[in-house]
Amino acid sequence: MCARASCFGSRLRTTDSLVKTSNVSSGRCASVSSPTPSSRTSRIRSTSSFALFLALALPLAAQPLTPVTTHDQKIVKRWELPGDPHGIAIGPDGTIYAGLAQPQAVVAIDPKTGMVKQRLVLDSAEIASTKELVTMRINHAGTRLYIANGSDESATILSIPDLAVRREITTEGEQIRDAVPDPKGRYLYLLGRHVHVYDAEGEKELHTINLDDPMAIAASENGSLLAVVATEDFGNTKATSVALYDTTTFAELAREPLQTDKTIEEALFAAGDQAFIALSRGSLFEKPIAAGKPVKQMTAGTNGQMRMAIDFGDLTNSDSICLPEGSGAQIATLASPDLLLFAERRCSASSAFGGSSRHVTPASLYGVAAYAMAYDPKSNTVAVTDRAGFLTIYKAPRAAVAK
Repeated sequence: MCARASCFGSRLRTTDSLVKTSNVSSGRCASVSSPTPSSRTSRIRSTSSFALFLALALPLAAQPLTPVTTHDQKIVKRWELPGDPHGIAIGPDGTIYAGLAQPQAVVAIDPKTGMVKQRLVLDSAEIASTKELVTMRINHAGTRLYIANGSDESATILSIPDLAVRREITTEGEQIRDAVPDPKGRYLYLLGRHVHVYDAEGEKELHTINLDDPMAIAASENGSLLAVVATEDFGNTKATSVALYDTTTFAELAREPLQTDKTIEEALFAAGDQAFIALSRGSLFEKPIAAGKPVKQMTAGTNGQMRMAIDFGDLTNSDSICLPEGSGAQIATLASPDLLLFAERRCSASSAFGGSSRHVTPASLYGVAAYAMAYDPKSNTVAVTDRAGFLTIYKAPRAAVAK
């Protein structure tokens, strides 16, 4: 036995092929297959259940999605995509990978024809029915697809383009809200109650960032920084800040306020890692990055208000935006280092605060229902999932709001 803290969820499942599977431990806990009071017990598959899993995992014959007619000038193509679509990613060859929460499946779609080239069911409803596939991200080499499964308390690693399951990481008691690959191919960052750093193949946890209940994470383009957004509590005062970590040692380099107490839905680096972008439901924040600055701590004054010694150049630019209702952690993406694309529902918000020089130009895909989006640089289009049951390819918006 080992302490609960050291066994938070080091059970790992790996599939080297569709005919062989094994349980692997990260070395943190010897009893990796002991039943627990949670739904994880259903993951210890019997022979018959595993046979069913294999049958579901086999690629299906190519079949087309049903096209949807539209007169919207922003739309290139739209198809019906039943199954509660969530996360989305675009492979090196342009293939669209979409996560479907209801069948707990990943589908590979030809963006030109809407043909479903492959379909992989990760768990059948008979085994478990909690995989939400909330985010899907592809590594820099274009060989791995990382999936955060949300309330299922797990992350899945697939190889692409064959959609073979390489490994599943289970984190007992921690919903995995994002799975972000390191641009240098060294790590996989999992966003749960803490940030867990695994090797890129998910075989072993290497480090834990001990910030409680982080909101969002982002890896810098050059891979040298990991940003973690979380709330800082100062008694009767709370504020949202971003902490920057050196990815060689995972030492904290800086902690910067975002001049808000709002929940951040997504975060990313931009402008050649000179800017940090964060999106809440109603605001878009841009923060200049200066790694190596001393760690800053906010303190509460005698009147309870937040105080921090900052220069004008430290202030965060902010714009009022209206993220789509129920959107996830892939609601924004970069079309270029200094052009940020994001989806918005229709609203009347239009205000901005300029605290420092801007590095990034935002471009809104306005008036759309979107859960997640991914940019295809080859076609200059944006693929968007809608939980109502649609997959839409839009023309990439220009810097001016596309209405």
